[in-house]
Amino acid sequence: RNALRHNNQNFILLLLHWDGTVFNLLLTNVLLYSTMALYVAVRIQTNLSPPEFIESISTGDIAVVGGFLSFFLVVFANQSNARFWDQYNHAMVLKGRIFDIASLARTHLSYARAHRIVRYMNAAMVTCYLGISETYSSANSFYPLNKANRYLTNTEIERMEQIDMDIGCAASRELVVWALADIRRCEELGEINNFVAEDLRGYVIEFRRSVGHLANLYDQPISFFYVHFLTLLSTIYLPLFAVAVGYSAGSDHWIVELISCLVVLLQAVFVIGLRLLGLNLSEPFGGDLEDLSVMYYMNFTWKQSNRILESVLMTDVDEAEEADLRHSRGELGSAWDEQTFQSLASKQYNDTVLA
Repeated sequence: RNALRHNNQNFILLLLHWDGTVFNLLLTNVLLYSTMALYVAVRIQTNLSPPEFIESISTGDIAVVGGFLSFFLVVFANQSNARFWDQYNHAMVLKGRIFDIASLARTHLSYARAHRIVRYMNAAMVTCYLGISETYSSANSFYPLNKANRYLTNTEIERMEQIDMDIGCAASRELVVWALADIRRCEELGEINNFVAEDLRGYVIEFRRSVGHLANLYDQPISFFYVHFLTLLSTIYLPLFAVAVGYSAGSDHWIVELISCLVVLLQAVFVIGLRLLGLNLSEPFGGDLEDLSVMYYMNFTWKQSNRILESVLMTDVDEAEEADLRHSRGELGSAWDEQTFQSLASKQYNDTVLA
């Protein structure tokens, strides 16, 4: 999560970062090295023995292709960015609804009932992430977290193992059903009235909808045809661009060589970087540094929801104390002072008598 704070740094400090940047991916990208190697080879050939056809080579057609490719890459990156924030928003819904449920349960249910429902909802959140991520599994996430946070009992874990927490969100949905069943029992026993029960059920169902939305996005990634098409265009375009620039660079002066090399490098970084950016953003529940902080969400939600359950409730209202606090508070303005209220009340009384 420390990488999230880097955005506010000045541009020099931003450029000095390595982790969580495109540099990591570009360093091992074969297409980048192939493009630059081809450009260097063309420049060496041109400087040693310029071919006769060099004057007929034009970069105009290559530029047209580059324009179309850039358009598709930008659209792809925008779609992936929208997908990223959509999944983030639904991840925040999971957290928020657990807090809502914990707040209502703390004020309307016995501690045991409230604690069990909150346990189930936290476990439902964890198992949801296990089912939609290749990075997080029951072995490396659920069991260590359950040992520390005690989401489920041994009997409940046996049921989760029968379902298989690592495949899909069936385990999460069953935990949601357990929570709903507890709410129904509380209503039948008269611990809560129908209105509170409906509110609790509404929060649980909204939670389940977000789980379903995240599962649907995981089940339907960005079209492979689209990704393959962009990869194919990039693989064909960048070598052609390197050859065209290499032959048309002209003078062998070192400044010309440097500028031409930087142009090819910049274009390669732009094309490859946008494609990799789109792919990374489209699946935010992985292990990359820029992915969503799933472990933080799970631990934070468990801790805060249990803090809500442990909230200390204040005594009944003291009218004298409230009146004293009212009179000793800061001024609200002349329109809200007592003289204005008394004047308005007197005017209304006189108008009523005269009428």
